[in-house]
Amino acid sequence: MNRNLKLGEIENQQKIKLGRFSETGTRFFTYVDDMNQIYINKIENSKNWLDVKLLNPFQHYFVQSQNEISSIMFSSSENEIINGSSKGIITFVDISTQKIQQNIKGHLSSITSLAIFPNKDNIVLSGAMDSQVKLWDSRSKTVGFTLRAHTLSISALVVSPDGKLLASGSNDGSVKIWDINQQRLMATFSESDSSITCLQFNPLDKAIATASDDGCIRYWDLDKFNQISQTKPDKQPIYSIRFCNEGKSLVSTQNFSLKCWDLERDALFLDNVETQCKSILDTYIFEDRELFILSTQNQTGLSVFGSKLQNMNFDSRYSLDRHKQRINSERIQSCEMNDQFLQRNSVNILKPKNSQKIFQTNQVNGNYKPTNYNLIEEKGFQQYSNNGISNGNGGNWNNVVNGNNLNNQNNMNNNVNMNKFVPTTQIPQMIAYESVMQEEEIKDNQFINQENQSSLDLVTSQDEVNLSSFVIDDENKIKFIQIDLINEIEKDHNRVMQILKQRINYMKPIIYWWSNNNIKSAINAINQLMEPSILFDALSMCSQSCKFKSIPIEQMPQMLEKCKILIESKYLSHIKGGILFSYKAFTIYRDDIINIKGFNQMSKVDLIREERVSKYDKIVDQLKQIIQMSKLTKLIERNKEEISDLAKKFQIEMLGLLKRINQQQ
Repeated sequence: MNRNLKLGEIENQQKIKLGRFSETGTRFFTYVDDMNQIYINKIENSKNWLDVKLLNPFQHYFVQSQNEISSIMFSSSENEIINGSSKGIITFVDISTQKIQQNIKGHLSSITSLAIFPNKDNIVLSGAMDSQVKLWDSRSKTVGFTLRAHTLSISALVVSPDGKLLASGSNDGSVKIWDINQQRLMATFSESDSSITCLQFNPLDKAIATASDDGCIRYWDLDKFNQISQTKPDKQPIYSIRFCNEGKSLVSTQNFSLKCWDLERDALFLDNVETQCKSILDTYIFEDRELFILSTQNQTGLSVFGSKLQNMNFDSRYSLDRHKQRINSERIQSCEMNDQFLQRNSVNILKPKNSQKIFQTNQVNGNYKPTNYNLIEEKGFQQYSNNGISNGNGGNWNNVVNGNNLNNQNNMNNNVNMNKFVPTTQIPQMIAYESVMQEEEIKDNQFINQENQSSLDLVTSQDEVNLSSFVIDDENKIKFIQIDLINEIEKDHNRVMQILKQRINYMKPIIYWWSNNNIKSAINAINQLMEPSILFDALSMCSQSCKFKSIPIEQMPQMLEKCKILIESKYLSHIKGGILFSYKAFTIYRDDIINIKGFNQMSKVDLIREERVSKYDKIVDQLKQIIQMSKLTKLIERNKEEISDLAKKFQIEMLGLLKRINQQQ
């Protein structure tokens, strides 16, 4: 049986670049082509999917934008289409009149993501390549506030169902959780170095799922701000994630595949549905029953695919990787040894968060039933067990739970430490058994520690253990000290590799934009950097490139401001990079500064010329501040390094320029 069907296809003369479903569940969707023409369509509701039709209320494109559209969405009431442009402009278009209501400028570069408040038409959130998140009020036509914390462009935005929290994902690999009312950063999740592709709040639980370019989905607790689970990395990027089954399951969409997950149960892989979808634009789940997908199948077409959720497997007992579960997924979170005892803390393999609730039972007519029994009974599903089938009306849950526990008592005792899958029915007893074993182990450790406390005092941690600390013999201790040194070198090597990887990830989008002549976006990204090592990489790339002259004059003062960070660094290579960039900017603009300053004395009525003079004045001010920096003066006084000659030359020539400007005035 084909579990994913093509419901329809829309032919278009231009390539489709954007598509978005309405978030209100009305089956409307909008898409944009390369001519920036906006279309609105609707998926007709039909019991038979073979009869589903795609309707266009306007018969042709809805409206055409004068700006290049980079993101789009419906308002919460579906009265307006909101789009963001590559110039940082938010546009509100009235659907009934098909006219643009207003344009609001706020971002410095292309708007990459939009989000709306639940039940608030006038409030819109946007994220852009300038790494900023802005809140807009369409009534006052102003920017409400700006959130700054990311270092690279924003790739995803989503508001919690109650409208209190905002999650922002970025190409810097981090996800940030914001309190919207207080405009306060609450938490940062940065487990991935890959760009964040999509975000989704759990509709009922206080948790959020994030997906990144490494094909990994991570599930986060928003009470404790820690990670609950994560899926294994996948070569295929994830285009969309959607919760279903009242937040108990999640569906991820990739090229030619839909995957079902139980994120509460250690990211258990439940099902895989093969599809014909590629280049996926958006997905949406309607009434927790149907999943629809917008996909660009060819250069000029848009296809709509659909799947019934009832045809997907969301039962963890029949999971595709149930045989791969391991008892060591009860991963040890911490190990602490002190003077009194050794205590172990573990995470339950089924539900790391609020794990005690899994085994809670309700007594009904003398028998015990799982807490999810009422839901199963209401929906009329059959419950399977090792002893047979029990339905909502006649099964004996007491036999199901207790019978399996008694039959497997001996096997569990013998194999508790083996690397095998633990059935769900055994886990309560397994935990009780582990608790008894831990108590005995604690008592033994207390006795041993008291006996050995006077002779040997070891302070160890889970991360760092020195072998030489355990050796009393001097001859052998020297050998183990050498092993400890090797371990330290390995740790240093890993730290260096991690730093290099971070620098590469930051530089990737900058190099991409620079090489594709998108100089403005590259400079905007550089201006967000604060780390000297990454700044050194970026400014060195610019100063050594033939495209240096392409840097807009209005952005050069900001770049020179970044040079100060390098010059103040304690590393000579960073100082040299800052001076080289500053001196190159000086040599390029020197003649222009002299000419425009001299010409300005003859005619001061030209407003355009005055604006240009103002831009050059800002460059001169920055260069003047650089040559007056104490770090540069000390470097010249030392006169030892090669860079001292360049610093001295830069200072002398810059002072000459300032003297000449003063003489002209």
